[in-house]
Amino acid sequence: MVINWLINKKHSIFFQINIFFIFIFFIINILIIVQFLIDNKTKNILDEKRYFNAFRMILDSKMMNKSEDEISLLLQTLNLKISDIHVDKLIDFKKEKKEGASPIEIYTSNEKKYIQFIDKPLHFRPPFFEGKPIFLNPPPPPKDFMHEFFPPPQRLENIVLIDDLTETEFKYFWVLVLSIIDILLIWFLYFLRKKLKPLFVLKENMIKLSTGDLSIKTRINGKDEISEVANEFDNAIKQLKQLRDSRNLFLRNIMHELKTPITKGKLVSDMYEDSERKHILIRVFQRLEYLLSEFAKIEELTSGKISLNKDSYHAIDLIEQAFDILLLDSNKVDIDYDKDLFLDVDFELFSIALKNLIDNAILYNTNGNPEIFIGEDFIKIVNKGEKLKKDINEYYKPFNHEYEDSSVGLGLGLYVSNNIIKIHNFKLEYEYIDNYHNFVIKLN
Repeated sequence: MVINWLINKKHSIFFQINIFFIFIFFIINILIIVQFLIDNKTKNILDEKRYFNAFRMILDSKMMNKSEDEISLLLQTLNLKISDIHVDKLIDFKKEKKEGASPIEIYTSNEKKYIQFIDKPLHFRPPFFEGKPIFLNPPPPPKDFMHEFFPPPQRLENIVLIDDLTETEFKYFWVLVLSIIDILLIWFLYFLRKKLKPLFVLKENMIKLSTGDLSIKTRINGKDEISEVANEFDNAIKQLKQLRDSRNLFLRNIMHELKTPITKGKLVSDMYEDSERKHILIRVFQRLEYLLSEFAKIEELTSGKISLNKDSYHAIDLIEQAFDILLLDSNKVDIDYDKDLFLDVDFELFSIALKNLIDNAILYNTNGNPEIFIGEDFIKIVNKGEKLKKDINEYYKPFNHEYEDSSVGLGLGLYVSNNIIKIHNFKLEYEYIDNYHNFVIKLN
């Protein structure tokens, strides 16, 4: 379930932004944590060096007989001071682990660091000859050497320093840095999603528009490019709505005006005595009346307001209805069927689709009669004719006069038939085989 959702969402710009943000978010956080660990290790090394320098400073100061206040002032430059705590109490504190041999021992208590110097003096033993030391007038040792072997009365290991720079401040600094960066990243994601949200709304409105819904609104208060696109789209929808309303009003007026002469013609034809002329006139006016009804259906279809009145019908009955609309004799088309096919369709609307396909088959037939094959799950209309110059999808567009000449019709036949078949959840397929056009209505 989750995998299918990911596959469906992988092309979404919002999904890609979220994935990219999560990736960047974790990478930046990991880099900051790694940097914190590196800096923490570096800080520990520098702190140990600072502590060592402090003890050396104490040692030199005592050799120079400086006062305690002077030593304290010098230690302040290193953010250190001498603690009042006794060295024996250090064993109760937590001792930090260190790598390598170092004369510095560090203890922590209540987030404070206590530092002790472990004195490791060097021992000099002169050579012996027959149990007596031999001195061969060695040169006097340097001053540093004197410091090493002749320390002042107070030993350094009895001094405990306290660090004024707490570990908490260092950690708080990195927590603050990480928090600020995370907040900025989250704010940027929110800002980006807010700016791109109109695109999602625009997509939903376009889907509604494709179904014929012109009641949508996409106007957005903003001056950025996305807002401008959404507002221009809103203006285009308003103009489309005005055009549709104007077209509907025009068609209603035309059909209303045509109904009046047809009704008068039917009344006049009824006044004639029974004769062949009377039947011809009645049939003509019935044909005109049906054409008006067909125009109304086409108008509903093209405006997206069509509603289907479905029921189960014999395929042969639908074809005969198409013949009646065309005023066509049944001997003009050959019908071949072995099984009685039933279709769950709107009778009038589907008859129009068949009528247009049959009409084209007759008009553009070059030899013999067109044929209609009724199969188990299809209806096929076949006629001999020249090969089409373009792909069939080009002829499914409205007002196509290359296949359906303007002298014969409006170029709406295939467009109307294809759309009627689609809204019934069927499929209209086309093949050109051995100089024959094959239009197949697939039911499954």
